[in-house]
Amino acid sequence: MEDIGSNQNKNVAGLSFKDLSKEEKDSFNATSGEFLFVNEEIGEKNSLMDARGKFIQFINTKKQRKDVFAFVIELLSYVYTRFRVALILLSVLFDIFSDFINFFKDKIVKRMFWGRGTFLKSALQVTLSFMVFILIISYVYRRPVVIEASADTLASVGVLETDTIVATASLNTLVPKDRGRTSTIDYIVKRGDTISSIAAANNVSTQTVLWANDMSENDYLKLGQTLAIPPQDGVIVKVVKGDTVESLAKKYSANAADIVDAAWLEAPYKLTTGVEIFIPNGEMPTVIAKRTTTSTPSSYQQSSIKYSGGVADPNVGRFLGWPVGGPSAISRGFFSGHYGIDFYPTGGSRPSVVSACAGTVISAGWGYWGTNYGGYGYYTHVDCGNGYTILNGHMDKLYVSAGQHVGKGQALGLIGATGVAYGVHTHFELRRGAGLGGRINPAPYMQ
Repeated sequence: MEDIGSNQNKNVAGLSFKDLSKEEKDSFNATSGEFLFVNEEIGEKNSLMDARGKFIQFINTKKQRKDVFAFVIELLSYVYTRFRVALILLSVLFDIFSDFINFFKDKIVKRMFWGRGTFLKSALQVTLSFMVFILIISYVYRRPVVIEASADTLASVGVLETDTIVATASLNTLVPKDRGRTSTIDYIVKRGDTISSIAAANNVSTQTVLWANDMSENDYLKLGQTLAIPPQDGVIVKVVKGDTVESLAKKYSANAADIVDAAWLEAPYKLTTGVEIFIPNGEMPTVIAKRTTTSTPSSYQQSSIKYSGGVADPNVGRFLGWPVGGPSAISRGFFSGHYGIDFYPTGGSRPSVVSACAGTVISAGWGYWGTNYGGYGYYTHVDCGNGYTILNGHMDKLYVSAGQHVGKGQALGLIGATGVAYGVHTHFELRRGAGLGGRINPAPYMQ
């Protein structure tokens, strides 16, 4: 049998991948059959290996020059080397992590298999312990919350001392028919209307309608004419430069506190020039009003509106005490637009505001706008436990907090003038339930 290897050695006299030039080829004393070339035209065309060799030679030449290009080449070479090292390290770390996962998995499987449920029990115990810990931490460090409740659910709502409960009305709450308006409305004159009939229909005087529309008794109404109807007796005036609450009260024979309430002003009671405001119970300067002199300070003139009277609920009777714990008197009573009684100190000092009934504080703090307590300043709202609640406002500071039980006559805070208040006093309200719609005159219920 012929030796294949020996035949191959005979047929292949030489094997070369070298780039041979034409002169080098001619210098060989061998026939073309004595050599095997990968590419017969290797001496005439550039191969991939030849290009790579020339590129490496070019790079090495540039490196020797020590210029900017050489620096860039060295930097790229260094980055490439480090990148390869990083890939190797990541590969090793991944293998270690994979081995650790497999080891841990095997341990868990063995423990669950041989422990017959012991591991599951331990896991549940750890989970429950962690949940209890989170609940304890959240209770200790939790922030005060605001709880909203309607008057119907007020008795069943429990709050902590750090919480605030806000009683709100539902969307279906109807506005009581006897609640007075707080803003001026437009009235379109119809056939058969007179000034007196329009005034009577809106519970204001004829003179109030005439003043509001710059009319006299001799003027005639026109069909379709628009009349401004104030919310109650008084005058509508435009503020001019230099006007103050006190100057307007003096000019229009009104009470400065009524102006502050109607315009929702807070200290320092700044008026905006050019804005129309309503002055409750005011009179035009052309009308001479009889003034009475009292011992009450000018800031606390007695309101011209008397108590509307009324009969107390026979189920509760006169259960309210005096809401101020020192010498004090009434500066303003209950009327449409002022749904409470104002008490001011008369002894030269500032006494405490006290609870007029025994009960639970359902809300206490600052009366922010947008809530049922906007404009009251620092206030307290106490549930008397018999379906009625009382509210005291405008205090300088509070002595109680929401959720606290108070006795009748217990101090609630220091009398002041915070919120929409003119002069130091407390605004005292009685409500059926807790909503604004339940405000009634406290006088028939006071002892």
